[in-house]
Amino acid sequence: MHINNLPVEILEQVFESIPLKDASNIMRVNKQWYQEYRAVIYRQKDVMFEEILYSSWDEWNVSPNLIPNYNYYNFLISKLRSFCDNFDIFYLRLKLQNIYKSLEIESKKIDKEREEINKLMADYEASPDFEGWFPDWLWEGMHKNNHHKSVINYGNIGRVVKLRERLRDWTIENFVQSLELP
Repeated sequence: MHINNLPVEILEQVFESIPLKDASNIMRVNKQWYQEYRAVIYRQKDVMFEEILYSSWDEWNVSPNLIPNYNYYNFLISKLRSFCDNFDIFYLRLKLQNIYKSLEIESKKIDKEREEINKLMADYEASPDFEGWFPDWLWEGMHKNNHHKSVINYGNIGRVVKLRERLRDWTIENFVQSLELP
């Protein structure tokens, strides 16, 4: 069997283990390899971007006390902008907007799920078998899981909103500074 006849899924797994420094060699083999490896690279970029986006001070091994008048959102913006510059993602604002939209869609799904869970709980509570406790599959499996997803989702939305505001302010400040005479 020729290597080009391998299923796409196997090629993707092979390509995921190849370092980016060898990307140009892999992408020059043929059109199929180019397309598949490029897709792997874009997925990896998105994962890395989101890792930076949702990171904390602890993960950077940077003490906030070492950087005076520097808050975490400014720190994150500088890291995200640097990432975008290095990985050829041109617009940080557009990337944050897309993530915000996907988080809003996820939020709507979570809210619909919450409505269904509330209906189940109300039906169960109204049943004659109800003894004051919900079954574990409903309480632990559905109710708490939905609440946990909701908290994480709204926290992520808040972070993205704050970063978008800070990016806008930062862009305005940089523009004004560029207009000032030396």
